Amino acid sequence: MKQFKRIIRGVGFSVLFSGLLFAQDLSSQDEFIDEDDVIVVSAGKREESISDAVEKVQVLSSDDIKESGAKNLSEAVKNLPGLVIKGPSAGNPTDTISMQGFDSDYVKILIDGISVTGDIGGSAAVFQIPVENIERIEIVQGASSALYGSDAMGGVINIITKKNPSSDQGMKFSASLNEEYTYKTLSKSYRNYSAGTLNFSLSKFSSSLTGAFDWTPGSKDYEYFAFAGGYLDYYKTAKNRLSCGRFNMDWNDWWGKASVFVSFADSILESNYTAIGFDTGSKMSYLCRRLEAGITGEYEYSEKLNFSAFSSVKNFQLETDYEHFAIKENTSYLAKENTVTDSDFIDWESEIRSSWKLNSFADFLFGLNCNLQTVDGDSFEDREKNLLISAFFQDTLDFSTINLSLVPGLRFDFAPEMGESDASFMATPKLSLKYSPSKESVLRFSYGMGYKIPTLKQKYWVFYHNYASGEGNFILNGNPDLESEKSQSVNLSFEKHLFEDWKLNASAYFNYIQDLIDSEVTDANSNPQTRSYVNIGKALTYGGDFSISFKKNDFTARAGYAYTGAKAFNDDQDEWQDLSLRVTHRLTMNISYFIPVLQGKISMDAQWNSRQLLSTGGDQYSPDFLMLSLNLTKTFFEEKLEVYLRADNLLNNLHFMNASDGSNQKEYYNLYDGTCLSFGARIKF
Repeated sequence: MKQFKRIIRGVGFSVLFSGLLFAQDLSSQDEFIDEDDVIVVSAGKREESISDAVEKVQVLSSDDIKESGAKNLSEAVKNLPGLVIKGPSAGNPTDTISMQGFDSDYVKILIDGISVTGDIGGSAAVFQIPVENIERIEIVQGASSALYGSDAMGGVINIITKKNPSSDQGMKFSASLNEEYTYKTLSKSYRNYSAGTLNFSLSKFSSSLTGAFDWTPGSKDYEYFAFAGGYLDYYKTAKNRLSCGRFNMDWNDWWGKASVFVSFADSILESNYTAIGFDTGSKMSYLCRRLEAGITGEYEYSEKLNFSAFSSVKNFQLETDYEHFAIKENTSYLAKENTVTDSDFIDWESEIRSSWKLNSFADFLFGLNCNLQTVDGDSFEDREKNLLISAFFQDTLDFSTINLSLVPGLRFDFAPEMGESDASFMATPKLSLKYSPSKESVLRFSYGMGYKIPTLKQKYWVFYHNYASGEGNFILNGNPDLESEKSQSVNLSFEKHLFEDWKLNASAYFNYIQDLIDSEVTDANSNPQTRSYVNIGKALTYGGDFSISFKKNDFTARAGYAYTGAKAFNDDQDEWQDLSLRVTHRLTMNISYFIPVLQGKISMDAQWNSRQLLSTGGDQYSPDFLMLSLNLTKTFFEEKLEVYLRADNLLNNLHFMNASDGSNQKEYYNLYDGTCLSFGARIKF
């Protein structure tokens, strides 16, 4: 009970702090023009200025992504304070994004408003989303269930791709090419990244083709002979190959526009770890394939009424080959276990919605969504199915005379009885408001309910998790008896321009969840450890983030801090316990400077994550995580050619606290590559 009171006091302090900043700003009425204002679509499923959005939206531009040296989505957002990337080793198929104390199953990832297929109905394989054709990334933290459904209790990430405008001046072609080579100092291995785009436009028609190939051969430590398996290679760092492509065609006309897209990604990862015992280890091989296709359209009936729709089909395949064996160099040993788990996931989703601007005061949105998911595989007896039918409503009310916007929303979700799943129905309301006491500041508040039926992954899947040493290795089993989750969420944020060049952002959140689905250890003594999904009767996530940024001429700087608390109530012990696998404290920093003499830019990124509790109710912790990167870029020939040099893991795994089992950052996260030096070039045609 005392812990619960401290939680309430902490949230109250966050609200009071934001309120004090708000009160301070009432006396300031000077005009401020935000030069970074952009058009966003994620907060309300319609185009609007970021300054007009009632929900808080963070935006990463294509330039931000280039400066970070990111090759995929997880690398692009890793330095945002309110987001946590789990499984930070590059290319790991368990790389996921969490927000507000919710894991990746509660973060909706979209490309141009269409959800990305996940690993068997759960978190998206973010390492399979390349950045080459990204115009910007929009992030909305907090419950967005009213518009986006149950998968968005933690937040939404919407990737907006670059659109090649149609040409009235005849046929037009353009292309770009990016080539990068990375040398890893400790493992003496390398990484090669190649990507390109090809664009074509003519009159009302345009198309683009984007492709990328990412290859890391890994660092082979030695070769040994296993009696049952013959000669086996032991890789100290992961061996990874990723190839992906996306093709889209767009047609723009007087009535609106239509688009068709097809995307494909294929990845192979092989890794080995020996931390299970003195002379035992495991070998893990992942093969992931993702195929998506769809059609979208918009019809403008009038200036006040328009319709939009999409339909998509997505397929995700994962083949996992797990070997557990005894290791002793140059000695024959019988492999103890060889398990193959293959899964095939199909997702069909269609949506239609209309936006009706009734008058200058009200803008009404209505939509229908249908999502059918099926999965089959070695851990499934039969092909399992989930069907969810939804209707959502939202009205944006603009009280411009008092600088207030109000957005009430409501969603109805119905899941019919299918297989072993009972029918369920839920209505989830949401209310958001935005108040601007001056042109320099914005205060936002939202309350929403969430409802989430268990995914096929949580109910039936068996997953072998092998991204780290020690307790990072485990087998996760599904649970067909899981109940649906229900949540209540409150979010508060404040933005203020300080002086001429400074900007402050502060936010706080509180989520109360009934029947939260989480994993718990069912057999801590097994090798590897065994876990299972369970319902937790009552749980809380709470916290907030704070960031301050500065921009003056050619110099920009940004620093942020995020706090995340997550607790579950233990009925047997009558107390609140910390939930596992959450990053309590997180610090991020970015500094960038354009050097006029050299006509080049230097930037530095840093992030630090505190230790994570490894099991709820336990006392075992991971090490903390510290990463520093430096990037140098220079352009030539009127920005047609860009050359860059980057150093990642610049501190060579320096950190402050080891894991409970004694492992350090390098050992726990398998960062045996040490500092990685990259040289690359981008050319535009």
